[in-house]
Amino acid sequence: MKKTIFLITTCLPTFIGNSQVLLNEDFNNYPTGHLNTDYTGATAGQGGWVTNRQANASATAMITPETGKGNVVSFTTNGNLSAEYVTVLQNKGILTALWNNRTAGNNVLKYEYEVYGTGWFNAYSGTFLSTSAIIRMRLASSSNYLIDTYQNATASPYKILKNYTATTFPHNMWLKIELFVDYDNKKLYSYIPTLNLFVADVANPSTSLAFDNIWFATDNLKPGAIVKYDNIKLTALPSVPAYILSANEMVSAKFSMYPNPATNVVNITNSENMLVEQVTIYDSNGKELNTQNFNNESQIQLNVENLVSGTYILQIKTDTGLAVKKLIKK
Repeated sequence: MKKTIFLITTCLPTFIGNSQVLLNEDFNNYPTGHLNTDYTGATAGQGGWVTNRQANASATAMITPETGKGNVVSFTTNGNLSAEYVTVLQNKGILTALWNNRTAGNNVLKYEYEVYGTGWFNAYSGTFLSTSAIIRMRLASSSNYLIDTYQNATASPYKILKNYTATTFPHNMWLKIELFVDYDNKKLYSYIPTLNLFVADVANPSTSLAFDNIWFATDNLKPGAIVKYDNIKLTALPSVPAYILSANEMVSAKFSMYPNPATNVVNITNSENMLVEQVTIYDSNGKELNTQNFNNESQIQLNVENLVSGTYILQIKTDTGLAVKKLIKK
């Protein structure tokens, strides 16, 4: 099926249970060739997709057949510039209208897509307002070899889900990405099921998390690299799915803290040799108080001597995700 945009003014959205599928794009009914021949961002092409790249670049976004998947969008370059980018987004106003006219109570936004990459590239996709990201995922094989996410959150918005090397980076495989924005509870979730990578955070209270578009893109693209996207989908849900909440709880449940309540030092351990990189302490109102860095240790001691008596939230950054634990200081 080609992309379906469920315009409220012309037809009813598709419902799955109580959820609404607002946009569903698999590119299968598009002819092979350029998704949009205008790379200046001025004119929408087929499916309402707008494409943009820097001047004098050769990078393209092409509809290509993929064995077992139908059509996909493939980004490549001939290398007119040292490293190039292509950005694809929806025509202005379409997604704003869909989201604003969703069924009352469907206040969780789910954005999902599939991505594939090989060679030297960064691959981004997510939701944004104007030019500011709300939530997005990045696969970066351009020298630093990592997967990270940006969440417009109370703590540092950039979170590394996992660091890789040139040999361990997940090249040459399709990955499904799931991003969630819970507008009622002001929480954000990023999840890659295939790699079992998960991170959650509380949204920045100074922002409404409003969005007006989605985009999928690549930058730092070099000759020989290929980035592909498929099955882009936007859904309005009544609540965060149970499997996402369970993923959050499962990472956190693997950690133990003692003593708790604590006086001076709290020991943090886990049963699966997850390596702790950083612990950030928040007060009960979500204010960041302190960050302590660790050298990828599976068992750590956290100094809490200077905290006043009360309840605190610890965000434990590990090599496999983010855990959240509650600490009581005597």
